[in-house]
Amino acid sequence: MTQVNLGKLAYHMEKGHIDTEKLVTMKDLLDAGVVSKVTKNGVKLLAKGADKFAALNTPVNLEVADASSTAIDAVKELGGSIKVQY
Repeated sequence: MTQVNLGKLAYHMEKGHIDTEKLVTMKDLLDAGVVSKVTKNGVKLLAKGADKFAALNTPVNLEVADASSTAIDAVKELGGSIKVQY
């Protein structure tokens, strides 16, 4: 499973590589350069860098294969959502 931290996601959101107005899929994360590959098991979102993510104060709707409970809470706190899709 390819892992991505909230801090890295926040960086790419800040640079405008990710359109937060629409559902962000694992393919979108790959196309934006957030992850270098999507394995057959998909992408797992982890909470490292949650402070940088929270500082953006931008809700984002994500579709990933898995996410830590802390990462889910951080996304939901900003009004976003996480759809777990395997």
